Amino acid sequence: MIIAQIATPTGNTPSPAIHQLVEIITHNVVEIDGDAQTVTSPEMFVRKDRNQFTWRTIHLLAVEGDIDTEDQSPYGYPLLPGSVDGVDAGSAAVPAVGMTSISLSLRENLDSAYVDINALTGHEDAYLPLWEATREILRAEGRTKVTAYADHPFGDELRAPSSDLSLAQTRFSRFLLEAGFELTQTETCSRLALPVDEENLERLSADAAAHAGDYRTVSWVGPTPADYRSDLVALVSAFHLDMPSAGIVEAEINYDVERLVTADQRTADIGITAIVTAAQHSSGQLVGYTRLNIEEGLPAVFQDDTLVLRDHRGHRLGMLMKTENLRRLAEIAPGRPFIQTWNAGENDMMWSINERLGFRPHSGVGQWQIEIA
Repeated sequence: MIIAQIATPTGNTPSPAIHQLVEIITHNVVEIDGDAQTVTSPEMFVRKDRNQFTWRTIHLLAVEGDIDTEDQSPYGYPLLPGSVDGVDAGSAAVPAVGMTSISLSLRENLDSAYVDINALTGHEDAYLPLWEATREILRAEGRTKVTAYADHPFGDELRAPSSDLSLAQTRFSRFLLEAGFELTQTETCSRLALPVDEENLERLSADAAAHAGDYRTVSWVGPTPADYRSDLVALVSAFHLDMPSAGIVEAEINYDVERLVTADQRTADIGITAIVTAAQHSSGQLVGYTRLNIEEGLPAVFQDDTLVLRDHRGHRLGMLMKTENLRRLAEIAPGRPFIQTWNAGENDMMWSINERLGFRPHSGVGQWQIEIA
């Protein structure tokens, strides 16, 4: 088995290696989730890799057989192209059975990394060489704190110290345990079927509005309006510092208006539409926000950040913002099958809001971590 690296794409057409990477990811997502409606397309993978800004991503493939390349990566692995010119080349040329994506933050937590390792069923022997190659790259980059997120069915075999949410073992989790990883946090992946129940939405929205007092909502689609940028920077920073965390990686954020503007533009350029609703106090200050992401070519919608500043909690602003954002979604992108989101097992308040909106548990997620020398 040969471990190869995929070069950062230089064009817009996915290479056979990128196609194979996505096929392996799809296989593993379908194994747990039952569908592939949340899997990024090869074309979107290329766009994201070409527009790296605050993260650097390194992709590896575990290949059975020979590789027709004389190029070598900076880490000493055979180097496969990430894009090709002309007609889409499909996926047949690379006999890959496993993959790793390594994500390195360039702005905070510079001693940490996130890894996504997958293998086709029956090729679990790819896990070890992929992890060994990944570990060598992380050592070269000075990253010692490693996090792997893994999908799980719900069950009673695995439990993290941070909550009572328990998960079932998988073929990948068995490898992680053998490799020395520890389960440090569990999450619920839930889905809200669309269209939403309008009667329930109106009832929840009216109740939240009756408790809102000096607050109202403002919404936008795409890049953040200039008047709201400074407030949103403060909110995003608070979200990253306030979200439930467990394990070996401390919360850090280095966010400013310049970074927000650049991120907004890059997000739009690669084909992701953000729908944002914020809570605004009568003073004009934004004190909370929630965000939905619509990715070009993807059926599912993703619920990302939701936060209300601590000093402004207790007015049902989370529900007020979320119900309004669901209205905006129905206007802008009708016909989507569902919204998917994630909640830490210990985040009872946010899960309570999501459950009342109609979200239902779909699968579990484990945060697995290890420190390497």
